[in-house]
Amino acid sequence: CQDILDEYLRSGDDGDAERELLEGLRAKGISKNNDNDDSNSEYDLEIIRRHIPLLRFAKSKRYPLLGLGPDPADLATVSEGGLQSLSPEKREEYVVDARGFIELTQDPAFKLYTEKSLLKDFKIHRGNSVDGSGGKGGGGGNSKNDDEDVVVAEKQQQGNYFARRILYHEACATTTARWALSHGGDSESLMIAVAPIKDVRFLGGINGRVPRICNYLLANGGVGSDGVGNASGESNTASAGASGTVNMDDVTTILLNPSAKETLSESKFLRLEIGTSP
Repeated sequence: CQDILDEYLRSGDDGDAERELLEGLRAKGISKNNDNDDSNSEYDLEIIRRHIPLLRFAKSKRYPLLGLGPDPADLATVSEGGLQSLSPEKREEYVVDARGFIELTQDPAFKLYTEKSLLKDFKIHRGNSVDGSGGKGGGGGNSKNDDEDVVVAEKQQQGNYFARRILYHEACATTTARWALSHGGDSESLMIAVAPIKDVRFLGGINGRVPRICNYLLANGGVGSDGVGNASGESNTASAGASGTVNMDDVTTILLNPSAKETLSESKFLRLEIGTSP
């Protein structure tokens, strides 16, 4: 979607520019999500529409805008067939630190994050032939084999959902790290990334991956002359002035008015997280 953001910045200051921006994103496969369908939950046109004031501000100040996430079509591919269904070229584009990406999934703390946070947003999709109890429709679908097939299908859905979410987080963090490091010599440089709370809470999503990827790129000389080109962002802000080793002190996360529910609190009033210190 980077080409669409670039065109928006080049366009005039009238309503046509914003309409063309939304139409362009819709053509890329970004649409309004149905509450019962999380197949493309990373991109929601209605959420983007609410961010129009931020885009207007960036445009008025001539700040660059950077699209962080993978192509929606690639996420749909992973949602259907897992990470192995993505071409090697695409995987290399989104995951520069393959070893760190894999090792993170084996970390006990990340496994806890996965159970308590990442998978909380997973919804099981049942086809028309499956009734609400998980058996086949028509009243004759409660056999042991039918139930076992449903369990296998649901586990596969959950596995593909997990794969899609960690790919999205890794790709966004990789784009962020490349831009930040490519602008590291400028003490005035700051990247602000805007993301849903579920993608930054408890440092298990985009924000928590940025230091690891930065350090990998620094060690392997993998930062291009312009990073990835332009900049913008979401609920997580990363300083681009880092040199040497990058750690979580270089990334500040601010949850904007989170509800207790959004922080997965069992209390209606107690929020478990509001972000990190600068």
